[in-house]
Amino acid sequence: MQNELLEKPDTSNYFSFYGLEARFELDAERLKQMYLEKSKLYHPDFYANDSKSYNTALMASAYNNQAYKILNSEISRASYLLELKKPQLENKTLPQDFLMEMLELNEAIDEMTDINRYDIEDKIDAYRKQSLTSIRASARSEQWDELQMHMLEWKYLERLKDRLNA
Repeated sequence: MQNELLEKPDTSNYFSFYGLEARFELDAERLKQMYLEKSKLYHPDFYANDSKSYNTALMASAYNNQAYKILNSEISRASYLLELKKPQLENKTLPQDFLMEMLELNEAIDEMTDINRYDIEDKIDAYRKQSLTSIRASARSEQWDELQMHMLEWKYLERLKDRLNA
């Protein structure tokens, strides 16, 4: 067991915590390796004899878990990058044609039968696939306004999928 005083880690953002560049593309294997290293380094049980280090380890361990969860998911990572790169987001409205298509899907859910449920699910999945492709492209090219719009679409589609499954 380690007993030395533990220094507070850099928690300014998840990328810097792992020593990674703040960008959408990242090496998933390196991220996992950094997560595991930090998990070992900041395991609270190693610092049970020093309350200050124990509290630091507890905080760092929780931060490590949250950082990995966010950076390991493309959607969460894109959303997090959007927060970092464009903290003053403008209120945007979704395009009218998208909203009309979603209105039709909402109506189809209202009138859903077992027969057409799979058709509705397929349409939502197709929109989600298209949205994910757009999110990836916008995040890679650092087009923050576009990314914001695609993230709004994604959230709408997630709510629609949840409504279908309820």
